[in-house]
Amino acid sequence: MFDGKTSDLYGLFCAKRDASGVDASPLGSETEVIEDYVNRRDAPYFYGVLYNTKLTFPISFFSESPIPRERVSEISRWLFGLPTYRKLKIIQDDMGDIYYNCMLTQNNLVCIGNEVYGFESTVVCDSPWAYGKDFTFSKANVTGNIKVNNTSDNNRYTKPMITLNFSSGQSNVSVQNTSDIGSSKMTFSTVTSGEIITINCDQRIISSNRELIQDRFNGKYIYLVPGINLITLTGTMSITIKYMPAKKVGS
Repeated sequence: MFDGKTSDLYGLFCAKRDASGVDASPLGSETEVIEDYVNRRDAPYFYGVLYNTKLTFPISFFSESPIPRERVSEISRWLFGLPTYRKLKIIQDDMGDIYYNCMLTQNNLVCIGNEVYGFESTVVCDSPWAYGKDFTFSKANVTGNIKVNNTSDNNRYTKPMITLNFSSGQSNVSVQNTSDIGSSKMTFSTVTSGEIITINCDQRIISSNRELIQDRFNGKYIYLVPGINLITLTGTMSITIKYMPAKKVGS
């Protein structure tokens, strides 16, 4: 399934041309080690790793009968040359809700004689991995501590989308992930009754249905670490936390 449409609509199925019973496919999650050698020191200084390679893999679609050229044009509009990443789902038992956010590039026709029987492409994902079903945690009129389970396969931070809804005016409201050692505290000097604040922790964008949110916000964002996260809320609010869990399933 690609961009909400199944290949069955066009009489296509996924397969590999000239495939043997044993095959290797990209797993993704390649890392570049960041380190530095200095004079008179045998071991380098290690600074961390960098995920700098997107997950890519080949994909092919075939038809049991020749595909008319008008249908080739229709399929090409569906699959190729799109301006943004789209969801690709491989329908098989062990993939469940897993999908790739991707584009199809390096596209070729597969022909026998002068008749088209399929398409070959390269899947280019927006990250080093696929994603699972979007995770949503919601709690109404809560204060104190809440626990949020981060099931992402990303060993580093997961940056969620957070929505805060306030039923009363309050001062010095804050949200902090105490499971993240040394984490920042996201604070608001004041909030008003009926205010809804939306925080995109990935793109570091905040918005509100009330005015002057930037003047009341300290500019700090919170992230999720792998596993259980203990979130401490100062003030009473309804909170929703959403994220896309990374899944290292390969291609």
